[in-house]
Amino acid sequence: MFIITSKIKYILFGLVFVFLLIALLVSCLSTSMKTETVFKYDKYLKNPPDIRVLLQKDVVETEIEISHPFIISDLDSNKTLVSRTNLPKSVIYLESGEFRTRPLTSQSTSEASATFVKTNSNVGIVTDNGFVRIDKSEYRGKLILVPQNKDRFSVLEEIGIEEYLPGVIEGEVPAMWLDDAIQAQVIAARTYAIYQRKSKGHALYHIDKLDLAYNGSYKYQPKTKEIVDKSRGTVMVYNWELFPGYFHSTCGGHTEDIHTVFNLRSIPPLSGVDCGYCNKSKYYNWKINLKKDEIERKLGNARFNLKKINNIVAEEIGPGGHCSTIKIEHSGGTKRVNANEFRLIVGPNHLRSTAFKVENNGSSLIFDGNGWGHGVGLCQYGTQGMANSGFKWFDILKHYYPEIDLVKIY
Repeated sequence: MFIITSKIKYILFGLVFVFLLIALLVSCLSTSMKTETVFKYDKYLKNPPDIRVLLQKDVVETEIEISHPFIISDLDSNKTLVSRTNLPKSVIYLESGEFRTRPLTSQSTSEASATFVKTNSNVGIVTDNGFVRIDKSEYRGKLILVPQNKDRFSVLEEIGIEEYLPGVIEGEVPAMWLDDAIQAQVIAARTYAIYQRKSKGHALYHIDKLDLAYNGSYKYQPKTKEIVDKSRGTVMVYNWELFPGYFHSTCGGHTEDIHTVFNLRSIPPLSGVDCGYCNKSKYYNWKINLKKDEIERKLGNARFNLKKINNIVAEEIGPGGHCSTIKIEHSGGTKRVNANEFRLIVGPNHLRSTAFKVENNGSSLIFDGNGWGHGVGLCQYGTQGMANSGFKWFDILKHYYPEIDLVKIY
């Protein structure tokens, strides 16, 4: 009896040991396999594309500085027009077909204006090792000056997409955020930028500096470039097609359908999802009291012919709480305005989003809102919240953009 009992104990001990070993192996295997498949898909590009970024539009003049030897060429003929060692801080302007420079300050050694380059064509400025500073930002790509009407001109940068992205990421999210949150932002920004490049093709520029918060391409943290390099060429697709990977600061609890905000066709990745991770943002909820006469003044400056405002009502509310239309009740009748346009006129730093309710408060209106930005796509504060909760970058992307695949296009 004693011998049988001992054997049973040994058998039971052995079974328990095997069970624990299997459980440990399964746990290790599942952890090691917790990665996302990124498909190779070269339908669009074989190499990283260049992108043209609008830095300034229709300006009369701008500040410029070039730190190292540079050349200026006529982009129509490819002819070199100027070759110089550097350009101290100056103001550049267009006058009668000539780009001219003058000293930035009265303390400069020379007060005379000098011809920088004489041409009616688009010109490119290239420096190999240094930077070109336009206004307050520094750029390493090719700077393009485009003459416009009445001695005005626009400034573009042409740069490789992978060199462009670090300057976007440092403008969009804090460097101290978790790597998975930043990587999700990188892939969303790359998808958005390449979609815009593909859509706009041979247009003068593909993307505006104001579309994405671009800090310039000359200086950025090594960590930022490292994270960008890790996902080099990776973008999101839906039904194997690129789509605009919209993102914004704070959704306020639920992201918005693209149709509500931009009146574009709704697709699953941009139809809005419950968030629940952005409540650490100070713009998760907000409230502001605006004087009716101040709103009247701003609408008048935007050429809306309205009389005394009585009330404002948010209409056509989407799943994320954003409205499509603003109904303005005034003494002369009723006027409906696109909600995004209304927000920009009143001031995007006053109305942080179009997800708000309005309370009539006599001579003023109280806007009680949620979130910051248009609310479509990825919620930036939500990505950090998800990363803090242990989610990986691919989990984050598939949460905010349902039904996507991740593909490497170069």
